[in-house]
Amino acid sequence: MKANLPYYIWLISHHLYLRKVPVIPFLLTQCMRVILSCFIPYEVKIGKNAHFGHLGLGIVLHRDAVIGDNVRIDQHVTIGGRVGEGAPIIGNNVRIGAGAKVLGGISIGDNVQIGANAVVLINVPNNSTAVGVPAKVLHK
Repeated sequence: MKANLPYYIWLISHHLYLRKVPVIPFLLTQCMRVILSCFIPYEVKIGKNAHFGHLGLGIVLHRDAVIGDNVRIDQHVTIGGRVGEGAPIIGNNVRIGAGAKVLGGISIGDNVQIGANAVVLINVPNNSTAVGVPAKVLHK
């Protein structure tokens, strides 16, 4: 349970945000930012059983990102937008390795693995792996 602390803090702040409770979601997000060194906005949509490795150390999520169910995000991952593009949509059962960057209005399919330090700027189809800078897709 301790290793997934960022998820539980986000879950509380997100539920409060949906119920239009003022200030508290913002304060929880800022506490997580200072204490755990990660930025997971309360507006972001995250599915069930998401796991943030190493207490979410260095994880940054764009507030418009959508994260599916059973996603594991390792430390120092950025899921963010690019100028003029939206934020990524991450499917279910995805594993994002340490230091990876997933940027822009792209879609990551279900059952995908993204390698450590990969920079993903393209759509990744279901059941595949993305590795490299910039990332290339390897099909299973």
